[in-house]
Amino acid sequence: MTQTPFIDPKKPENYTKRKVISENERFILHPGEFVLGTVKEYIRLPEYLAGAVDGRSSLGRLGILTHITSTFINPGWEGRLVLEINNIGKMPVCLYPGMRICKVVFFRLSSPCEVPYGKRKDSKYQGQKTASPSRLEDEFKRKI
Repeated sequence: MTQTPFIDPKKPENYTKRKVISENERFILHPGEFVLGTVKEYIRLPEYLAGAVDGRSSLGRLGILTHITSTFINPGWEGRLVLEINNIGKMPVCLYPGMRICKVVFFRLSSPCEVPYGKRKDSKYQGQKTASPSRLEDEFKRKI
């Protein structure tokens, strides 16, 4: 819970709280709640592959939406995927470490991309290993 009345993307305050869930612990996601979760796998896409994150239908039927925005994984990106998880249902849902929550579909490009994600000046999340708050303010600093 925060006392901040709104989120300003130009000057975000740290309104997030890190919580590590142990292997035998459950995490209860209540209706209307939103959390970031990190997958266990560290991936590295070459310049000729792109990917897309897709949530599981079985969880969707419980009201759990997994990574609805920005599902595209750029060629050249590497790190642990951070998932945007939301409960739009009417009941709390238990999530567990190691639970299958999404899948990644890979696409082979007809040619390697010219500027891979990690070599772009605006690659905010390259090499991430844990969930972090939005870095949208970086775009305002560069005056895009």
